[in-house]
Amino acid sequence: MILLIKIILSIILSNRIDKINSLTKSAEESFRKENYNESIINYRLLIDSFNYSNEKLYLNLAHSHLLSKDTLNAIENYNYASLTDNMKIKSIALQQLGNINVKKNKLEEALNFYKESIIADNTNNDSKFNFELVKKKIDNQKENKEENSQKQNSKDKNKDKSSENKKNDEKGKEDEKNQNENKEQNNSNDQNQKNSEESLEDKLKKINMSKKKAEMILNALNNNEFQYIQQLKRKSNKKSNKNKPDW
Repeated sequence: MILLIKIILSIILSNRIDKINSLTKSAEESFRKENYNESIINYRLLIDSFNYSNEKLYLNLAHSHLLSKDTLNAIENYNYASLTDNMKIKSIALQQLGNINVKKNKLEEALNFYKESIIADNTNNDSKFNFELVKKKIDNQKENKEENSQKQNSKDKNKDKSSENKKNDEKGKEDEKNQNENKEQNNSNDQNQKNSEESLEDKLKKINMSKKKAEMILNALNNNEFQYIQQLKRKSNKKSNKNKPDW
């Protein structure tokens, strides 16, 4: 009875191994023929139906997803493949994760993956080359950023200086304008005064009277006006006396 059970288990195990080998072969052939969807199906059968998986299977499955433009599943399976003691497969998986991050322009992340790939397998020349390439690109970006920052600062300073110069020029023009206006006003006042004096002299000439004589007449008139005002005041005082008749 025990022997029969062993035979049955042996047959079942043999069939399982044969099926696993057949699916693995089919998956690899599909991959070589660039039929990546079919290779993905076969690899998934091995993992899900036969509970069979290893770092090589995850690596090939990740390659199939990547080449079929399914980046998310590719990343997931490259991560699975990197969790192995097989340093060569680990290095390749990390290298591929670096390549994916380069395409996403995540250069710092890519640089770290390449570094880990080289640590896992120092003979991985592709990762070494990619590491140096990305590092140089990062350094160039930093230099360009610093250069652009300096140019922008210089541009801002020149802009501020230009704005200040413009304000000073406008203030200078405004001051000059005010000075010219004041000068013109003073000249106008001087001219009006001169014209007034000339007009008075012209009038005196017309009546054949000198300026000195005109001043004497004006003083006399002022004296007469003063005397007249004094008389008005005396007359007003007389009327305010109530004890005397108003006649």
